[in-house]
Amino acid sequence: MAVELHTRRPAPRPAFELTGWMCLAMMLAFFLVVSSVNAVMMTLAIRTMPGSDAKSAYETSQKFNREIARMHAQSARGWQAQADIVRDGDGARITLVLNDRAAVAVRGLAVMARLQHPASRQLDREARLVEVAAGVYDAKVARIPPGAWTLAVEAERDGEPLFSSRTRFLMKE
Repeated sequence: MAVELHTRRPAPRPAFELTGWMCLAMMLAFFLVVSSVNAVMMTLAIRTMPGSDAKSAYETSQKFNREIARMHAQSARGWQAQADIVRDGDGARITLVLNDRAAVAVRGLAVMARLQHPASRQLDREARLVEVAAGVYDAKVARIPPGAWTLAVEAERDGEPLFSSRTRFLMKE
C-alpha cells in the first residue's frame, strides 16, 4: 500500500506595494511630527526667555531724552570710577571707588549695584553699597554662580541720579 503524502506549500506572500495613499500618509505623519516638536520647542523658549528687557517700549521711549541729558551731565562731571568684583566664598564682594575730575573722593552717595545674569533674570542680585572710606563703596552679594554677568551701578544724592555704569565681567569659580 502506497501512502501518498500531500505537502502543503504556504501561499506565496504578495510583494509589498507602495501606493500613493501610503506615501501621502507617511509625508503627513512626518510633517505632523516636525510641526509638533517645533511648537513644543517654541513654547518652552518663549516661556523661559520672553526676549524683552523692557515692559513697555513706549514708556522706555518717553524716558529717552531725559536719559541722554543725564548721561551728558554725568560726562561733564568727569567722575572716574573703578569697580572690582572679587569672589568671596560662594558670593562676591563689590567695591566701587569714585573720584571726581581732580582725583578727590566723591562722598555721601547712595549707591546701588545690580548683578544681572544675561540668560535668567531669576539669578539677578541687588546690593546697596556702603561707604567704607572716603569715596570707597562696598557690599557683599551672596550666591553668585560662575559665568558671564553685567554689573550695573547707580549712584545718587538726595534722590538725584548722578552716576551710572554698566560693566560686563566673567565670574570665575
